[in-house]
Amino acid sequence: MTRYTRTDLLLQAMLCGILLLGGAALAFAEVCLSPYVKQRTGQEKYMYVWSIDADAKDNDFLAVIDVNLASPTYGKILTTIDVGSKGNEPHHFGFTDDRTRIWAGTLFSNKIFIFDVASDPARPKIVKVLDDLGKTTGMMSPHTHYALPGRMLISFLSKADGGLPGGMAEFTNDGQLIRTIPNPSSAPYAYDLAVKPDLNLMITSSFVPYRNYSKPLSQWDMKDGGNTLLVWDFKERRLLQTLQTGPVPLEVRWSLKPKAAYGFTNVALDDSLWLFKRTNGKFTTKKAADLGKGCLPADLRQSPDDKYLYVSCFLKNEIQVWDVSTPEKIKLHDTIVPGVQPNMMHVTGDGKRMYITNSLLSTMDQVDRFWVRLAHIGPDGKVKMDPFFNVSFMDFPSGPARAHDMLLY
Repeated sequence: MTRYTRTDLLLQAMLCGILLLGGAALAFAEVCLSPYVKQRTGQEKYMYVWSIDADAKDNDFLAVIDVNLASPTYGKILTTIDVGSKGNEPHHFGFTDDRTRIWAGTLFSNKIFIFDVASDPARPKIVKVLDDLGKTTGMMSPHTHYALPGRMLISFLSKADGGLPGGMAEFTNDGQLIRTIPNPSSAPYAYDLAVKPDLNLMITSSFVPYRNYSKPLSQWDMKDGGNTLLVWDFKERRLLQTLQTGPVPLEVRWSLKPKAAYGFTNVALDDSLWLFKRTNGKFTTKKAADLGKGCLPADLRQSPDDKYLYVSCFLKNEIQVWDVSTPEKIKLHDTIVPGVQPNMMHVTGDGKRMYITNSLLSTMDQVDRFWVRLAHIGPDGKVKMDPFFNVSFMDFPSGPARAHDMLLY
């Protein structure tokens, strides 16, 4: 097994910077973010982790981790930004298109916290809280925060009473509601969204509503969940087609190739990957791979070269790497075990690093020790855990916290 020293990693970072100066071929595009988000230049310096107080007795917060290899505080938590309330269930978040602000949503309290990260990236500050979403949008549980030019498009898992349908709401970057887009009654479940601008298409997926996921996992109604992908005319926000998958398709990942009308989704209760593809003007779906019984594929990420998919198998404690260079015949390429119940992943824009957290939902977590870890991705697509980067989320003054979603600055 290859062993990395911190000096080795720093030299790699310096070499990458030299290559960047020598040509524009190496772009820093975090491919699982909205394509409208301004790209970073150079390697990441700060990581933002949207965090939940583990026992819900103290306030939730945004944590800032130093991820600059040249820094003496590399791999340390620099600060936390208290959101002023507890029991929010912080979940996913996203940059605005200009990368100056982060919109950070909560699944239980139905709030969105807007952070200014441009003024002082090491010390973000809350500039606005949208705390009347049920009243203004008629919906609950903001999930995917997707940047558009000057706007944010947010998917919601439920209507305001915790039931169905879910849908989407569109806001200006400063938080003014523009419009709501409820799901149709024939496909009321909502979850993720992703846009393919060069095709003027958007696809949304389906999870379970608040009335279900707010209960302990053992009490979930496994039939109260979606099995659809919805294809939309993006500019008109008009539904074009309803596709069927296995139960509870989660992330939507379009192919990164220009004009490529296909992509993948991880189907949680089917332990599988599914392919969606347009042929002769219509989309179809099919199961692309079985991931193994009891996997629970919680997150799905892409390599910037569009060759690999990374699947976090929450219940099998592993991350699987799938070679999808032939979309109709994908194959397992590598597997790593980063720790117990890996969940969210974040692949860097150069495709060389993957950060990992291990909390999914407070109602689903099976462990009480939480962390952020790092894996290195080699040119052969093989993945190795970093033996030095291991940030504990157990030692805050308020006690342990659940590390969930991550963004890099």
